[in-house]
Amino acid sequence: MKNLIEILQEEKSSIKLEVSGEDLLEFSNDLINRAKNELSAQIAEANKERYLTKEEVRKICGVCDATLWHWNKKGYLKVIKVGNKVRYRMSDIRRILEGGSHPKKPDK
Repeated sequence: MKNLIEILQEEKSSIKLEVSGEDLLEFSNDLINRAKNELSAQIAEANKERYLTKEEVRKICGVCDATLWHWNKKGYLKVIKVGNKVRYRMSDIRRILEGGSHPKKPDK
């Protein structure tokens, strides 16, 4: 017998299914396992996040303290406070280096 997910993905129109309790249990377990795997992957990715010092960011981006301050104020590169220290997410730095959106100049 096909698994329910395969049937649902193949059918383009509304369908009615009669399923056994065993099939329904298998279907729910499959959904739970898929969700757990996706969540585990997201958690693993989040754990890889690296936080950089202001000095590291200045060197990588080639900017000065004033630019970092302006970027933070405009929301382009927000600081992360770790205790009394300022840090920047490496993922945000990658976004900038890959051509992410730049801060908008205020209208005059």
